[in-house]
Amino acid sequence: MLELDIERLRLNRKGKESFVTNEKIGVMSLLICGVLLFICSLEGVEYGFKLMFSDWANLILSMVESGAAPFISLAVGVIATTLLESSSAVIATTMMSMAGMVESGLPLSSAILFGIPMVMGANIGTTVGNTLTLFAIRKSTTREEFNSTIPGVIVDDICKFLTVGLLFPLEVTTGFLSKTVTTLGSFIYKILKLERVLPVFEETVIDILIKDPIIEPMGKAFTDFFGPRLGGVFFSALWFAMVVISIDFFITKGLKKLVRTDWAGRVSSAFGSPYKSFATGFSITWVTGSSSIGTSLVIPIIATRMVTLEEAYPYICGCSIATTVDLAQIYGYIAGGVVGIMLGLAHVVLNILALMLWLVSPLRVLPIRIANGIGGFMSSKRYSALLLLGYAFSIFILIPLIVIFVL
Repeated sequence: MLELDIERLRLNRKGKESFVTNEKIGVMSLLICGVLLFICSLEGVEYGFKLMFSDWANLILSMVESGAAPFISLAVGVIATTLLESSSAVIATTMMSMAGMVESGLPLSSAILFGIPMVMGANIGTTVGNTLTLFAIRKSTTREEFNSTIPGVIVDDICKFLTVGLLFPLEVTTGFLSKTVTTLGSFIYKILKLERVLPVFEETVIDILIKDPIIEPMGKAFTDFFGPRLGGVFFSALWFAMVVISIDFFITKGLKKLVRTDWAGRVSSAFGSPYKSFATGFSITWVTGSSSIGTSLVIPIIATRMVTLEEAYPYICGCSIATTVDLAQIYGYIAGGVVGIMLGLAHVVLNILALMLWLVSPLRVLPIRIANGIGGFMSSKRYSALLLLGYAFSIFILIPLIVIFVL
């Protein structure tokens, strides 16, 4: 009898080990497919924008260099990221599309001036995931818990609004951020001799494995069938969809499986100090490659009152910084060449300035106070859920649409 029990235990252990091994193989396969699709997609977007620019050069130049361009770009960044729930996809696509147009004749300065507001907009749009998470757990929370969580949901919005509210007018009037990243980007590009490294990388890896056998034949087929103008549009749209799929359904899903062990318990125990809270938010977001996942994870913890908003705030700031240096973003910076380096620096500098203003400086109390004020107002009303929904719809959908179609 004892021997039978031992044999059963051995078989159970062997079965569990086999299951874990198979699961790891599945996760790694998912990640490899996702990375390959992501790289291929970015190259496809760049190629598609080259096709469009070659046929629409004057129209694109007039739009990019118009006075309304920064406002339209900001609005597009907000609404695109809101609908896709992926700032990584929008920012990576922005870098590659601008790089493609620069190669086709668009002045570098115009590409940077148009790309930076879109990066700002993507930073705003990515915060809508917190609101969606709160509504997703609404049935499992009491009215009091729902209302008390509203400030925690919108505090990330407030940080991004304050940052863009300060830096966007400064950028439009003085070109502060574009001049800064252009200078830094040129310096980094030259000091690291990237003009030698990147062409070699593309010629030996990207061209041979992706561009020559996949992108160019497909691009030619699209232009032969639809013509250069519509072919470029459809080709870019197809590969942009592939960017989203590669990030959301392959890379992010695979990374979430890697960290699906009891992270909630680990996170809740990591709020003992601001430094631990920040580090936890940074590490989870960097591993998963998504600030939406990182910040959304803390919403149920706030709702159950395991932590306060003040304790969770450094965690949220850590998520914002980590999303600028995750692996998908770093590849986009490199693959975009000098344009990717400059827009990537804009993404990093934007979030570092936000960190210095709203976490390190004495102004760190401001986002929390504003979030508590707005959240308290919503909570005091009978239809607080409708107010939150109206707020999110207005900020992330309605206002950007008005800007796009009016300007």
